[in-house]
Amino acid sequence: MMKGYDKEEALAFIIPRIHPKDHPELAEMIPELISQTIDADMAYMHEHHVIDEEGNAGTEYYEDDDAFEYMVETLAEKNHLDPVKAVKLASLVDDYMDYQQEYLESKGLVDWDE
Repeated sequence: MMKGYDKEEALAFIIPRIHPKDHPELAEMIPELISQTIDADMAYMHEHHVIDEEGNAGTEYYEDDDAFEYMVETLAEKNHLDPVKAVKLASLVDDYMDYQQEYLESKGLVDWDE
């Protein structure tokens, strides 16, 4: 986990901002999928050295496209989603990334190095 990151707090921030009507095929799974997406996001950051073992900034930058693909593939596989639902999942993960960004900024956890 990222240092200073509170998964429960992040879930409480992100889930209400996602509208089930935007994701009808996945609506009942949204809380669980968002929880899994956070785990996959953190796993991506550890595996790609964006954050280190202690959750501090690592040696690499976060690559949105790579992270997005990693999260969608991980969740599609974990939840045995067919290709149609995997596309719907991609839309949900896209929403997650926007709201996760807002959450991180609201907590001062994002450092924009120019």
